[in-house]
Amino acid sequence: MTLKFTLRSLVLGATIFLLAAGSAKAFLPFILPPQEGPVGKAHEPVIEAVSAQKEIGIGELWKIYIRASDPDGDVDKIYVSFSQLGDDYISLPLLLDRPMKKIQGSVLTWTTLASSSTQTGVIYGTAEVWVEDRAGNTSNSKKFEFILDPFGPRDKFVPPPALATGPVFGQVDFPIRSEDDLGGDGEDDRKVN
Repeated sequence: MTLKFTLRSLVLGATIFLLAAGSAKAFLPFILPPQEGPVGKAHEPVIEAVSAQKEIGIGELWKIYIRASDPDGDVDKIYVSFSQLGDDYISLPLLLDRPMKKIQGSVLTWTTLASSSTQTGVIYGTAEVWVEDRAGNTSNSKKFEFILDPFGPRDKFVPPPALATGPVFGQVDFPIRSEDDLGGDGEDDRKVN
């Protein structure tokens, strides 16, 4: 009990000290991991494989399986971007709990549309996955197409054996919008002021 109280007091004291510093920069080391380490082509991580079910129902949980490696062992971020009719969205980085030499596992996304309208048709899109290390070196990317169907299946995908094991690293946003929101011709009809 004394240890918990002391630890809480220490954290509270550090927070008050940082607030007294009067700068948001004081909090950055606690919010984002530091960028440190060697940079350059020889230090870039590599996406070895990405796999996922190609057709998924709207409103379902969907797993994207990833295998990547890094020569320096400091990969700590996973990115997933989604594209639809020229409308691209890059997720916030999924921060890993520790730097890794090998990533083998999956990320989850809930395939709920980003708009409030009801989708009655099939949506075609692409997803792209890449990783980044603590020094800011970015890997190659892997891209694949997918289909969202209002009456589509749940995620029952069995990944290849090389990707089948590993943890779920977290969840990324899925900002796909209905074609009604994008406009009938694929153009975004939102007004720009």
